[in-house]
Amino acid sequence: MPAQRLSLGRTDDMVIIRGGGSLDAAFVTDLGDVCAAVTEDMRVVVLNPDPQVWTGYSGPTDFGDLFAPLADLPQPTLAVLSRATFGGGLELALAADIRVAPRDASIGLDSLGGDFPRAGGLQRLTRAVGRSRASQLLLLDEHIDAATALDWGLINAAADNPFEAAVAIARSIAARGPIATRYAKDAIRHGLDMPLAQALHYETELTILLQDTNDRAEGVDAFVNKRTPAFSGT
Repeated sequence: MPAQRLSLGRTDDMVIIRGGGSLDAAFVTDLGDVCAAVTEDMRVVVLNPDPQVWTGYSGPTDFGDLFAPLADLPQPTLAVLSRATFGGGLELALAADIRVAPRDASIGLDSLGGDFPRAGGLQRLTRAVGRSRASQLLLLDEHIDAATALDWGLINAAADNPFEAAVAIARSIAARGPIATRYAKDAIRHGLDMPLAQALHYETELTILLQDTNDRAEGVDAFVNKRTPAFSGT
């Protein structure tokens, strides 16, 4: 069996996924394996693969929600777009909660003349930027710069060093209550697929569950005593 090209490394409460070689069937398999290895005590996941991953598919893959293992992680996820991001690279990036790109990045989908998004990219793109802008990016075969992507909400930050910027964001997230953070992600993700009244009810249920956690008590005590909370994830 070939060696796994993606690796999982931990720094404090943050886990970083590195490597991958290129975006092909082996990458998709490796991504599922490393995401399955993310444990509950890890608070935030940073995807920082080899730069060529972001340029799009380099070999055959299946069709469908190829990047679901990343999208389905309960922890907040960040994607470091270390270079121009096109086609399958953008589909992968859209599976993350937060995307950080270089200031000189160019971002777009593949031309419809040669390929079609195969990993749920159109659905996630529409949810990220809306129908009109998703249509513009796809049907007009446009590539946009980082400033435009930031304005659209397609990326969350642009930086000279996107990895360092992503790590700083990840550390800020990791310092927060991990249970509340996961519940908030869950409420956003599932609420999009619910009628508003149902989504509000679901949000209330998660809030009630949070009241009985040690982290909630720690947060209240830290606020009252004007100190930095030390969340345990329990």
